[in-house]
Amino acid sequence: MQRPFDAISILCSILLLAACADDRETATTLGSITEIVVPAPSLEGNLLGDPAKQRVSIYLPPGYDSSPNKRYPVLYLLHGFTGTNKTWMIDPESPTNDSHAESSDGNYGSAGMLKADRLDSIIAAGVVPEIIIAAPNGRNAHKHSFYVNSPVTGNWETYVVEDVVNYVDANYRTLPTPSSRGIAGHSGGGNGALFLAMRNSHVFGAVYAMAPCCLGPRLSLPSSSELFESGELGPIWTNVFSRIGALASVDQIPPAFTDRREDFLVNTQIASGAAYAPNPDRPPFYADYLYEARDGDLVRNESTFERRMALSNYYLIDKHEDDLRSLHGILIDYGEHETEPLVSGTSEFAKAIAERGIPFVLEVYAGGDHGNMIAERFETRGLRFFADTLQFSAE
Repeated sequence: MQRPFDAISILCSILLLAACADDRETATTLGSITEIVVPAPSLEGNLLGDPAKQRVSIYLPPGYDSSPNKRYPVLYLLHGFTGTNKTWMIDPESPTNDSHAESSDGNYGSAGMLKADRLDSIIAAGVVPEIIIAAPNGRNAHKHSFYVNSPVTGNWETYVVEDVVNYVDANYRTLPTPSSRGIAGHSGGGNGALFLAMRNSHVFGAVYAMAPCCLGPRLSLPSSSELFESGELGPIWTNVFSRIGALASVDQIPPAFTDRREDFLVNTQIASGAAYAPNPDRPPFYADYLYEARDGDLVRNESTFERRMALSNYYLIDKHEDDLRSLHGILIDYGEHETEPLVSGTSEFAKAIAERGIPFVLEVYAGGDHGNMIAERFETRGLRFFADTLQFSAE
């Protein structure tokens, strides 16, 4: 494990980059963030009614328009639960920016965490060569797709890996090879980035998982021993699965972020059920759950556990060991104040790939909790990681 970043080093990096931006001559060209709509045939016919066209936020570096013969690597950024493409970047000219309906009921209090002028300054400071950044939407009617293929929610893995990547390669001057494509994400997006990278090493060459959720053998869930070991549910999980069983429509799903901890768990279990254990014959949520009501009692659903494990990163390591080993870089991190279930799950995943001799870096950084330093961490660590691991020319 590398030495954790401390708050002073992060602050110094930020100040240094700001000074470089102030001292440089006025640029003749600037980078830009735009929002595009990408056809998503992989999502056609999904039972949640989500559209087969999806938004993607794109950052083009300062030299893109003035260097018409140059091609660029691409970094794909995934958001976590309740986010959208706007979580990472917002097009300042987009007419949709007056309303953030897609981002409502979310824990990303500051949408558009990355700004074009800030990215321009980081590039000018030499932290990373010019790069295209693409942030696809991964939010569906259940607030998150988990980036997996499902007959209920649609084929979100295929959407990112094929629909989005192919569209970007066809419409922008990219270096269309795995060695010039990176993928990163935060929380559910960090878990998704690892999932897509290990299953699609023919598409992506490096991965950065920021504070990833769901990585361990028990899915990094709170009070997981109740679910996975004892089978005797405490009050929180009893309420979660009882409430899900009592819901009659999507409109009755509570907001994800309230003063009741279990409201968030209700949302995540509805969304993950439709993604990992879809049941097209079970409206209105079209999912099976880890525990189901039978004869007045909550009973463990072994089939659902097995289906969840089949698409869990931890249990995919053996199948995709060679794919993980082939990546040019794997960076995983979390803050020193991260929640215990996520720390345990991330540590267990890291231990499992270390035992197989798969190269990776795990970092714990000072001052971080689950969401307070996302942009800073990406700017001061993530971009340096991709500068070191991606190929920036065709030679």
